[in-house]
Amino acid sequence: MRLSCSSFFITSLLLSHGLLQAAPVSVATTQDVAATETTTTLQEALIAEHTPLIPLAKYDLMLMGGGIATCSSMSRRSCHEQANFNQLAKSSNAYLLHPTTLQLFETAELFVAERKPLQQHLLQLFTRLSQTHNTLLSETELIALWRQAPASSELAMNGEALWQALSERELNSVLDYLEVPTLSQDGKYRLTEQVDLAQTTHLASAELYRQFVQLATEKAQAKGRTQAKVLVVTASSRDPFNAVDFYLDVFRQAGAKTQWLPLTAALQQALTEENCAALPQYLATLHGSYRREQIYADLFNQKLQLCRKGHSELVKLIEDADGIFFNGGDQSLTYQALRYADGTPTPELAAIFAGIQQQRLLVGGTSAGTAVMSGSQLYSVSSNSAVPMISNGDSYHALQYAAKAGAAPWPGCAKEQRCPEGISERQLTYTAAGGLGLFPLGILDTHFAERGRQARLLVLQQATQTRFGFGVDEATALLVDLSLQAQGIVQLAVTGAAEVYISELQQESTPQQLIAHTFSLSNGDKAIWQNDKLSLLPAPDKTTLTNNNAPLQSKSPLFSRDHYRSLSHSLCQSNFAAATLSEPPYLIRVSNLAPCLQAPNGGFTTTQRLRITTEQ
Repeated sequence: MRLSCSSFFITSLLLSHGLLQAAPVSVATTQDVAATETTTTLQEALIAEHTPLIPLAKYDLMLMGGGIATCSSMSRRSCHEQANFNQLAKSSNAYLLHPTTLQLFETAELFVAERKPLQQHLLQLFTRLSQTHNTLLSETELIALWRQAPASSELAMNGEALWQALSERELNSVLDYLEVPTLSQDGKYRLTEQVDLAQTTHLASAELYRQFVQLATEKAQAKGRTQAKVLVVTASSRDPFNAVDFYLDVFRQAGAKTQWLPLTAALQQALTEENCAALPQYLATLHGSYRREQIYADLFNQKLQLCRKGHSELVKLIEDADGIFFNGGDQSLTYQALRYADGTPTPELAAIFAGIQQQRLLVGGTSAGTAVMSGSQLYSVSSNSAVPMISNGDSYHALQYAAKAGAAPWPGCAKEQRCPEGISERQLTYTAAGGLGLFPLGILDTHFAERGRQARLLVLQQATQTRFGFGVDEATALLVDLSLQAQGIVQLAVTGAAEVYISELQQESTPQQLIAHTFSLSNGDKAIWQNDKLSLLPAPDKTTLTNNNAPLQSKSPLFSRDHYRSLSHSLCQSNFAAATLSEPPYLIRVSNLAPCLQAPNGGFTTTQRLRITTEQ
């Protein structure tokens, strides 16, 4: 890539300060930082001295890894005892075993022909239960009654057997048909999920929402207003109405003016077909979500009215926003909400692109809302022609069955015996052209360390020859400044409770011997990416670990739960240079490439090498 004059000067400055090296990845040590200026990071010192050339980062993306535990009326386990919600707070979805709901369920087309008998068995079970339980039930109460129901002369299968027989898709549809609106005692108001951000026990989770609003407020201030306007998109959800109240309240409490942007795969289909009246059908066929127009009548009406106004109204809302946040769930649904079937961007995605390019919009996401951001469609800063979007799979299925381009199998397809030919329910799948295309540096993955996704990320990197992969842990976020992306420079930072894991595929890597250099960054760490090279800037409070006498500990299977992250940290704290684990047919070796750094609060910065060999 040919550099402009400004890019050349920036590159020279980075080289002169040790931020870019000839090697693919360099690490600035704490001593380097202290030598530059003890009260700031190396990057901040550089910015202070050369402000006209390297502006202070103004982040455009805030990509969270999911698992953001927040106190709400439906999640009291995340609350301090002092949390209190008013009488209009929703504590659970409501269900009713009543002739009306049972008749709806009996006539619903939910099961494929060969599984229709399950629907009849369930109807018999629910009819029997309705004779003794005909009042409102919470989801927990309904499921307990269901699973504890014994078999009888009329019903050959007991409740537990029926429960276990259903796929996830079938179970969700059954619950949809038994659900009723949650209303106040006088029936005038729909109960809403309420949030108490101040009483959230997990401080890092609450702080992520506040930080998103703070960054969005900076965008607002540049436009001359003091309060950020944040749009909430729940397109990743099977039921895109269920989480609306939560996100509106959480960002409102964090200080923003909030509005739901009801952009979903169903809405995009209705706009494309010019058939807003068919929204309930599109919700059923695309999301597997039923009767939402009855359960959330007010929200459904908002969606319907925006549909009738067309693309122009949706675009207007995006153009006026300072922040837009995408929820978790299924990234393929969000993809369908913002890209047409041929992959071209919708007017709404084009408006988001423009907001990013003009640095007037902050885009955030969590879980699937982060994974969907992968792709280089908007940029040309990566040497790869395409950055894929991961859509399904776990590490061991990835190692065994490799990666396949195409749609992800739906949860429960194995029970229904309807998985696509040659694809298991846990198959590693991906969209080759990428997702929304806002993050061009590499593949994004989430719930990363907690679900042992290191191997699935590396398998996909190898299959698609994508140099970098980024795994974001739960209650953690990767901040991205794209203002210099036209010059091939992107600034990154990590915030939150855990780590962002960066995997750099090595040239000698093969499907039989996967090899990557890996880098784990924690709160306060920063990095600069330039033309497919990454330079790490550890937080100034990180120091080199010198007391490395702890025993080396590992758990098997390594790519399960947070076992890999535990081994990585244990290797830092031991006097071993490497750890080798045999998990036939795989031989896994993790080794230190540089001294590990640690902050007083325990956060690690590591530079290591991962090698996974398939034994012959």
